[in-house]
Amino acid sequence: MNGPPAGCAPVLAVTLLVQGVAAAMACGFGLLMRTRPMGRRVLSGATVCALALAIPGWMGAVALAGPWRGGGMASVVIQAVCVVPLVLLPLLRGLDRLPPGLARTARGLGAGRGARLRGLWLPLLGPAVLAAAALAVAGAVMVGVLDG
Repeated sequence: MNGPPAGCAPVLAVTLLVQGVAAAMACGFGLLMRTRPMGRRVLSGATVCALALAIPGWMGAVALAGPWRGGGMASVVIQAVCVVPLVLLPLLRGLDRLPPGLARTARGLGAGRGARLRGLWLPLLGPAVLAAAALAVAGAVMVGVLDG
């Protein structure tokens, strides 16, 4: 077979959408939790939970594929949700590694929003975002090929 099946384009789009929304929500939650006193512990716990669910989730997404499934987009969304813990691992780890008062210190030294984005967030979270995007695309292609 040369490439993915013809019907997998909507599957890829739905899978990437579900994983992207989950990753954006996790980043927002992580950035909010960093400002709380117990936020580091919550982020570390979330990382451990994502690690514990990553391999069973991937295996569950593979097991849900096949000719016996019910069809429709519901099973694709369930498969995408099964792959989400694997996608969240690099993001949660990147957020957990950030020093707690970094943004506040940069703001206190006079760095504006653009300078903080260019100087802090992109260099510190950029590799984690790229790794999560690569895992999301790999999961979407897997779901698309299996369900296509």
